[in-house]
Amino acid sequence: MTEHRDTEARGRAGSLRLRGLLAAVLTAALIPLVPQAAAAQQQATGDAAGQGTLRLSVEDAVRRAVTENEQVLMARADAARTRGIVKETRAQSLPDLRLNMGYTRNLQSPVIFFNQGGQTQQIQIGDQNEMAASLSFEQPLIDFSLGPARRAARLSQSATAAQVEAARTDVALSTRSTYYRVLLDRELVRVQEQALEQAQARLKQVRSFYEAGTGSEFDVLTAQVEVDNIRPQLIQARNRLELNRNRLKRVVGVPLEREVALTDSLSRPPESEVPPLDSAVEVARQNRADLESQRVRVNLQEANVDAQEGEALPALSLSASFSRRASSADIIPPERDFSQTAGASLNVSLPLFDGMARAGRVQQAKAEADRERYRLQQLEEQVRLDVQQARQNLQSAREQIRASEANVERSERALEIAQTRFRNGLSTQVELNDAELAVTRARSNYAQALHDYYVARAQLEAAQGQR
Repeated sequence: MTEHRDTEARGRAGSLRLRGLLAAVLTAALIPLVPQAAAAQQQATGDAAGQGTLRLSVEDAVRRAVTENEQVLMARADAARTRGIVKETRAQSLPDLRLNMGYTRNLQSPVIFFNQGGQTQQIQIGDQNEMAASLSFEQPLIDFSLGPARRAARLSQSATAAQVEAARTDVALSTRSTYYRVLLDRELVRVQEQALEQAQARLKQVRSFYEAGTGSEFDVLTAQVEVDNIRPQLIQARNRLELNRNRLKRVVGVPLEREVALTDSLSRPPESEVPPLDSAVEVARQNRADLESQRVRVNLQEANVDAQEGEALPALSLSASFSRRASSADIIPPERDFSQTAGASLNVSLPLFDGMARAGRVQQAKAEADRERYRLQQLEEQVRLDVQQARQNLQSAREQIRASEANVERSERALEIAQTRFRNGLSTQVELNDAELAVTRARSNYAQALHDYYVARAQLEAAQGQR
């Protein structure tokens, strides 16, 4: 009877361990990617020690970010955790060998009571020193739920590996976008500096006219106001540049106090064809790590259904034990004070009725599997939409480059004419102000169009699962 209760207890403990492992596997596969600041900060501190200006191209920045960004580091930690779960799950089908040893000092020896002739008698059992050692062995032979559990663990490992790649793709896109934003801010600062130089040169010219008696005080005041209006815009542009440069350092894991020089620029891109939508979508379906991760999650939930259903099937295990005990007045007991036992058993566990708890778990697992399938369908449609939107943005940006480039040439030519007319007294200062403002806007729009193109190209690459 005792052996039967032990068998049932071991069966319940094994079932609880299996459920705990399945829960850990599913949790590891669905862990969201969150930052892990400590590891990145340690790396950043090492980079900062006594080093000079760091020169970064956009590809250099991406290479640093995909290895040192906190989002990637956290995804890699999740993958390492899942590998540990795989080892733990695999251990469920391997032998369990345990050695237990103990020593008891009886300060007052135990007794047993029995009735003899109407009188209660006490008999002392054991001696002052009791020692025990046991060796137990258990090996599952047949367990239909272990196979799906191991399969679920392996799938969870694949899912977290795909999450690492998805994190790298996201970080690469964020790095490129931030890098191009810094380049845009740098170009806008240059445009504002040129505008300020033009306004200051005109102010100097107007003052010379006024001093020579050919200009008016109104022209001098207007020119001075224009200079003063440009200075706040230049200050704001420089502040935005510094802010976004620090954001870039944060993304790539560089300390804020370290100087960074960007070696790339917003140059005019070469003419190239935008890939057809269907071929771009097909590339995305093959390369997108989040799609692969979701496919694995579908298989993972299906394995969970099999594991839950497998708990209704019989389980067979082999167990053996060997124990040696001694009770003696001596600290080191003689051989005659030892006793030993040994045994082996073949245990069969067959669930008969659990109050429909297993049926409830199976129903939940099937519902989770259906939900993951719907998520996969939703994600596939979203991938197509991402690719389509990125293509449209890329085409629009290329057209904006052509239009704004031509507009820069026209506005600069118009400014030359306006300056000549103003020097010869054929136009007013208002006309010259308008021409200079048009040049500033045209140059800013051209820089914005170049920025939009490079960002759209990076978004298309990310939508296709490339980095």
